[in-house]
Amino acid sequence: MGARGPIGPSIERFPLSSLPVDPVPQVPWGDVVNPALTSLSILLPALNEEHGVAAVLNRIPRLTLQQKGYAYSVHLLDGRSTDQTRAVAKRLGAEIFVQTGNGKGSAFREFVPTIRDQFAVLLDSDGTYPPEIIPELVGKLGPETPVVLGSRLRGSIEDGAMSLANRIGNRLLSGFASFLFATPISDVCSGMWGFASDRLKSLDLTATGFELEADIFAECALKGIPIAEIPIRYDRRIGRPKLRLHEGLRIALALLKKRLRSAADVPTNESKSSIGRLFAN
Repeated sequence: MGARGPIGPSIERFPLSSLPVDPVPQVPWGDVVNPALTSLSILLPALNEEHGVAAVLNRIPRLTLQQKGYAYSVHLLDGRSTDQTRAVAKRLGAEIFVQTGNGKGSAFREFVPTIRDQFAVLLDSDGTYPPEIIPELVGKLGPETPVVLGSRLRGSIEDGAMSLANRIGNRLLSGFASFLFATPISDVCSGMWGFASDRLKSLDLTATGFELEADIFAECALKGIPIAEIPIRYDRRIGRPKLRLHEGLRIALALLKKRLRSAADVPTNESKSSIGRLFAN
């Protein structure tokens, strides 16, 4: 017999009767809506997150969003999952986008050009970030604050959600990023961000994997796009962890390469001045 692929739990594990009823139907992506409403895309990168994505989608405050005047849509950015992730997300009302490349960063970069809404929110699909604060996050967005970060390290972290080593690593990476780009940030690896879509599309992102968030920060810093922060709660992951400690080194290296490349891209005199300022900070 041939080799069998991984077998995920049946979709019957998420019966319709157990799902909350949305009292106001969500507006599908691409439909004509009242132009007075603010349009919002909620982006959920995922790879084999059938349990996490169900929890995240169930916790999106749909009624609150619509009461506040947001015409929203939810998009699963799927990394070609082999479990029930796409089936669960579709059943719970998400639009499905299957990436062609590999990695979280690649999925995000592939999808961003298709965004037609005024604002976008990015959050992981593993249940660690609070969908309940999406209205607050989007409410902070505006001409003076086109990017908003949900900071775990300024908020609260559930017991067991982040190891001491990871907490120290996140603080070191954030300090390193702040130093490199002369722009303060408390949680450069946070997986929850809000954007004005036009500013998001102006970023020259190059990330393919878990260095996505650091790449977003670096591009904003280089382009002078301000990043506001709000404290968020960080919960235990639903499912097996994917991020390993060695990814921290990869993220640090990606930040350094981006900074040095940006200095090399300006005229010689400006480049020398830029490098000098970097090591003078």
